[in-house]
Amino acid sequence: MTPSETVELPSEVPATPRKRSGFWRESSGALALGLCVLAAVVLGFQVVAWLRGAPGPGPLPVVGHLVAAGLAVLAQWFADRRRDRVGTAAVVAVFVIGAVALWLFWWA
Repeated sequence: MTPSETVELPSEVPATPRKRSGFWRESSGALALGLCVLAAVVLGFQVVAWLRGAPGPGPLPVVGHLVAAGLAVLAQWFADRRRDRVGTAAVVAVFVIGAVALWLFWWA
């Protein structure tokens, strides 16, 4: 090929913007992430308490936060992949799991 020859490149397909999931699905994702961070913080406090010889939050709140975070992430996984009633129920489940965890371990 000589320098004067031109090579035609295939035209790029314009990228279509991704459709947003919606306010409630995005909010439930943020809540699921927040529950994971909260579980990590409670676990960290328990480890620090063990190292200092203090009682700390205790095993029930630590395990409860870890279970709540795991269930919320699992429900959010379904919410992100389904656009039908199952996905809607999963969004509601994330909010219910978050409310129950906060009620049991922080407010009650």
